[in-house]
Amino acid sequence: MMSNSSNKDALNVVLKKDKKLNMQKLPDRILQIIDELIDQYYEDDRYNRPWIIGFSGGKDSTVLLTLVWLALIKIKEDNPNAELKRQVYVVCNDTMVENPVIEEYVTTVLQTIQKAAKEQQLPIIVKTTTPQIEDTFWCCVIGKGYPVPNNSFRFCTERMKIKPTSTFIANQITADGEAIIFIGTRLAESQQRAKSIQKNETKGHRLAKHPLNPNTYIYAPIKELMLEEVWYIINAFPSPWGFDNQILFKIYMDASADDYECPTIVTNDSHRSCGQSRFGCWICTVVKEDKSQNNILYNKLAA
Repeated sequence: MMSNSSNKDALNVVLKKDKKLNMQKLPDRILQIIDELIDQYYEDDRYNRPWIIGFSGGKDSTVLLTLVWLALIKIKEDNPNAELKRQVYVVCNDTMVENPVIEEYVTTVLQTIQKAAKEQQLPIIVKTTTPQIEDTFWCCVIGKGYPVPNNSFRFCTERMKIKPTSTFIANQITADGEAIIFIGTRLAESQQRAKSIQKNETKGHRLAKHPLNPNTYIYAPIKELMLEEVWYIINAFPSPWGFDNQILFKIYMDASADDYECPTIVTNDSHRSCGQSRFGCWICTVVKEDKSQNNILYNKLAA
């Protein structure tokens, strides 16, 4: 993590020396997303619907939270007396069998986010969801005798990831009436992701109804961003919560199996784009070989 002095210097790239947002440093395409987020935050609704950001600690959710954070800062800058009533929940799911390297990184990031949000007086609350004991991997496999997850029987996704977070969302809806779920999905990720976004979206509307959860809406602010733009944001601008984005960049670099996954120059020769790696549970039995995990281990041993 960066030192306090390094953080202060780095933040001046996006923030002016008087701690106000230096919007001139941000590309127009990014400014448009921030402006849209501000407009959505100000939207008048009877439930004052909270925002729920799915945060994995990966590149896309990091960029999503970064832009939301900058939008909140901009609101405060433009109107110092503005009361930020709408709560923003940063929700991270812990399957309890996460890749140890990723788990350590995400835990540290979440602690930093919560601390920074409090210091900057932003309505951001960090929540971590975990599966019920009866739904954990070891309880299902050893205790209940389930076969290990495979392509035709992937109980792990539903019980360990979807169910805990859905429970949190349902509880928020019970308390607040409705909720808006922010996702970091992008059209350029894959044809499957693009079809999923286009299937659920309503033309001409920013929000889409959640296909499963009632009184819940989906919002994908960064869906139009390309991979290079995602890495540009991570590499060119410091984290507004004061974390060193180069740690995340290095994790992806270490996880990349081949040079072709990191070919694009983003800001300079040391900032290559390498966003194809996926991180799963260390115990995953669905894949034959966890290349990202093997490469992280190899690079750590070789360092």
